[in-house]
Amino acid sequence: MILAHYITDKLSVPFEYGVNDCVLFTVGWAELATGKKYLPEKIWKNEKEALDLIKKHGGLIAAFDQHFKRIEPNYAQDGDLTIVDGIAHIFSGAAIVSVGKHGLLNKNRLAATIAWTYHNG
Repeated sequence: MILAHYITDKLSVPFEYGVNDCVLFTVGWAELATGKKYLPEKIWKNEKEALDLIKKHGGLIAAFDQHFKRIEPNYAQDGDLTIVDGIAHIFSGAAIVSVGKHGLLNKNRLAATIAWTYHNG
């Protein structure tokens, strides 16, 4: 699947923890792109469960470090991952994209100070 199609398909999907949230959006893309399974078998059902699972893994950054290769954000390619203000995003062109409670979130890619790739990792 092409990244643009993946993002477009999510435009009409409402935000819901455990169904369409920032982690499922970003890591779901990495799973599609690599064919690897990164997400746990048991998915969280609400914000508390999501936060408890993230805490159990030492935080979102530590969880991403476990599965992906950290890279310099300036070298991130389309599809690579970042976390900005506690929200996981996907690099896409000049932006980073995620899902939020009120629709798609778009920020300038320069907001990313940390990044990961799933390529060769």
